[in-house]
Amino acid sequence: MLVTLIIPMLNESGGVPFLWSRLTDVASKLADDQFETVFVDDGSTDNTAALIEQLSVTPTLSWKLVQLSRNFGHQAAISAGMMQASGEAMIFLDADLQDPPELIPVFLEKFRGGYDVVYGVRKNRKEPLWLRACFGIFYRLFNAISERPIPLDAGEFGLVSRRVGKLIAEMPERDRLIRGMRSWVGFKQIGIPYDRPERHAGTSSYSISRRVEGALDGLFGYSKVPIRLAFYFGVLVFLLGGAYLLQSYMMMFITGDTGVIGWRSVITLIFMLGGANLIATAIVGEYVCRIYFQGKQRPLYVVEKTLSSENN
Repeated sequence: MLVTLIIPMLNESGGVPFLWSRLTDVASKLADDQFETVFVDDGSTDNTAALIEQLSVTPTLSWKLVQLSRNFGHQAAISAGMMQASGEAMIFLDADLQDPPELIPVFLEKFRGGYDVVYGVRKNRKEPLWLRACFGIFYRLFNAISERPIPLDAGEFGLVSRRVGKLIAEMPERDRLIRGMRSWVGFKQIGIPYDRPERHAGTSSYSISRRVEGALDGLFGYSKVPIRLAFYFGVLVFLLGGAYLLQSYMMMFITGDTGVIGWRSVITLIFMLGGANLIATAIVGEYVCRIYFQGKQRPLYVVEKTLSSENN
């Protein structure tokens, strides 16, 4: 059986030889399977691509290099890899070895057992406490508002069948969260818990701003709850303002006091109404912005060139 390994790369020159060594060891123990590794160079500025071109193939392990014209992002790179995949099963893993290749045989065993989707579930993470807390909040918030929840602490690391991979790759939306799309398509799925180690080399190129952008894409791209919450919040502020106005008139009729209107209350109402308007406008803007970029119908990524070990 042909299995495609899809690995997005961004300035991973420090780990390429070690990654290939681990993949070679795994492939050598699975002699009944053939592995093609699709490296997607997502705009690296170091010699990552040159190192990939020097990799030695084995009877069970070959490589293909897909170079994008610039950095398009992790999710776009995975999508580019899926479009280039030929295997009956596709396995996504990162190049930093935080996704242990030694789980590949477990994924394939579950795939042969009838599962279309096999995903890794992170039991222990080596990131800083504040970052782990942010991940935990995101997963739980996403599942609270999403029409289709995703498994807690499950990233892209995992296996999908060819039919699932092609479905995801051909979906037209730009706001891509592979784990969310993988959950949405359905089919038979199972999670495999594992301990997530530290990076083998270098530092993560996934900046805080990229993480925030990805989180917003997930929250606004897979749920209509935020815009409904804005509506409910606006209604609540309107009712609070009306209740305060009614209470003021009732006190005037009961006590006959027509004294100076309390400036604190006025300021409070102004801030509440102004805040409600800003929140609602921002949430609507998030959806409109996504519609605008989707309407341009630009490609998700641009491939500069492709190379393979067969032609190298």
